[in-house]
Amino acid sequence: MAFQNITIAGTGVLGSQIAYQTALNGFKVTAYDLDVDAAKQRVLALKDSYKRDLDLTDEDFQAGLNNLTFTTNLEEAVQDADYVIEALPEELSIKADFYKQLSKLATAKTIFASNSSTMVPSQLVKYVDRPQKFLNMHFANMIWKCNVAEIMGTDQTDPAVYQAVVDFARAIKMVPIEIHKEQPGYVLNSLLIPFVV
Repeated sequence: MAFQNITIAGTGVLGSQIAYQTALNGFKVTAYDLDVDAAKQRVLALKDSYKRDLDLTDEDFQAGLNNLTFTTNLEEAVQDADYVIEALPEELSIKADFYKQLSKLATAKTIFASNSSTMVPSQLVKYVDRPQKFLNMHFANMIWKCNVAEIMGTDQTDPAVYQAVVDFARAIKMVPIEIHKEQPGYVLNSLLIPFVV
């Protein structure tokens, strides 16, 4: 179960970073946002940090951009997605409405994940049509430096789906933290962030 086409829904601070980090590592990425111009600017604003911290050249950075497209059309964004990472605002009603819409538009193969830092997956899974293909994948800010991703499923998450997301985390140069029992606050929020800020 290998991913090729990734959709990032919401390109705020973290969504833009997830989109670019994924594209930089060779995946075809579609960034879905209602404001494409702002989304593009947030991604372009990462250039100096990537050049400084990872020694990327202009050509390296451009190679990542070449794998990234932007759209305001969710149906278009997910038409061939293997994996959708939702990075929308931390409001349950926004996420619930999104997952209801996403469930109608995504193909049967598509796996869903939330980047939520405050909601555990059991709070969101009730809004999807494929509970076996839903989990959380939580990133820290400045993911090119704080390159960890917490992966937390529910008791309905297919173990093969969970493993595919762990493998994907490694493929985009994240260190996966596998959480096999729901934990509000996550490991990053409760333990690591005070030491990396």
